[in-house]
Amino acid sequence: MLNALVSALDKTLRARQGIFEYSERPRCVFRVNVAATARDIALSDGTCLCAGSRIINLHLWNEHVSPFPDQGPTIGWARRMRQDFELSLQELAAFVASHPALDDVEAVGGKMMFGSTEETQAVARLAQHYGFVCAVEGAPDHSISKALQLLGENILISMIVISRNPAALRSDCFSRERVLVYLHRNELMKRFGAREISTSPHRPDHAVIG
Repeated sequence: MLNALVSALDKTLRARQGIFEYSERPRCVFRVNVAATARDIALSDGTCLCAGSRIINLHLWNEHVSPFPDQGPTIGWARRMRQDFELSLQELAAFVASHPALDDVEAVGGKMMFGSTEETQAVARLAQHYGFVCAVEGAPDHSISKALQLLGENILISMIVISRNPAALRSDCFSRERVLVYLHRNELMKRFGAREISTSPHRPDHAVIG
């Protein structure tokens, strides 16, 4: 019942946000949507994404993420995740290169959400290894509406974890840290481009332009 509920809710939210699959590879761990930034976003490398810049947002493809072993994450699990992460960015670079409608995309971004500041900082450092840079956040929003939004996100994430990967559920699941990271388009293509596309994208161009 929980699996059916989570799948239905996840499908509804993906449709609302225009999230789609850009690769048919079973080890691709991301879906994406294309959007324009609502505000200027300062980045830790000194650059800025101006308001209205087109970006590609990364979303975990939960069904394709390798579940934790019963004893917790192992070196083998981490190695597979690294390989899947690299493959996913290679597929994305090929997809972007093959779709002229994405020529004006300036960056690829994602929101990392983990249970503690230490975990988030560790993953942020790993992302930097692949060329991602962190957004420089302004003053935190302590409004009630923001708190309710974050609580809703945490509940949904916990439901997905219980449904797909119960061994990964943590006791601090309702206090997740969030860090925005971005990979400039030129870095995406330099690091992960110039590879032969392995599958035919099954989404038409109009789904990308959104």
